[in-house]
Amino acid sequence: MSEEEEKEKNMALTEHLEELRNVLIWVLVFAATGTAIAWIWHEELTAMLVKPLTDLGLKPVILRPAEGFFASLKVAFFAGLVIASPAVFWKIWSFIVPALYPNERKWVYILLPFSVLLLVTGVVFSYYTVYPLAIRFLVTFGDFTPMLSISEYLSFAITFILPFGIVFQLPLIVIFLVRIGVVNHHFLAHYRRHALLLMFVMAAIFTPTPDVISQILMAGPMYILYEISILLARFIAPKKKEHAEEDSEAEEGSEESTDIERKE
Repeated sequence: MSEEEEKEKNMALTEHLEELRNVLIWVLVFAATGTAIAWIWHEELTAMLVKPLTDLGLKPVILRPAEGFFASLKVAFFAGLVIASPAVFWKIWSFIVPALYPNERKWVYILLPFSVLLLVTGVVFSYYTVYPLAIRFLVTFGDFTPMLSISEYLSFAITFILPFGIVFQLPLIVIFLVRIGVVNHHFLAHYRRHALLLMFVMAAIFTPTPDVISQILMAGPMYILYEISILLARFIAPKKKEHAEEDSEAEEGSEESTDIERKE
């Protein structure tokens, strides 16, 4: 490699790192803005998270003077991330998209709005279905007197509910991989058992407690989504002709960019 080529490569790397730095700064700005907005309703949000506990006739306590404040701030921060998620996703994808082929970019733009929708759907689904069941089982298990600190309780609630927003992205990830030809429904069906094992591993990582019940409550919806993804993969798989046309367009685009670089 010549000295000029090495210099150009270093400049390109520096530009990418600078762009990545700008993306991270904007993500922090969006998160801070979302947190400020969520703080307006921090009391209502905290009350919503505590509701499954109060429904059992229990009330969390504070063990340190500032514990209530920082617990509310934590709720506002994570709620702010959900509020800011459209802007955060857009900024992250704007950094990634230039590295994709034209046919891949098209599907990113199509699926991005649904990604935000599924994130919110996963959080809402967890809050109204799985989370109350987990609280009822864990808190009433055994002959004990619960005395939960607000900080510990809200940490459990957040780390249990938010991962469902990530889990609900599974169908979109599968749709994207199927459309660009990386996997198909035969592949997904063949590795169903391996996927189930991976789901339980992910559930063990995501759930804030090591109990099997919490892991089942998270892995169960994940597996249902996986089966839905297999059904979707049957219908959205690109036809051979369509796939060939997209590949040819991508090759033409890369050839044009190469010609432009040579002229320069």
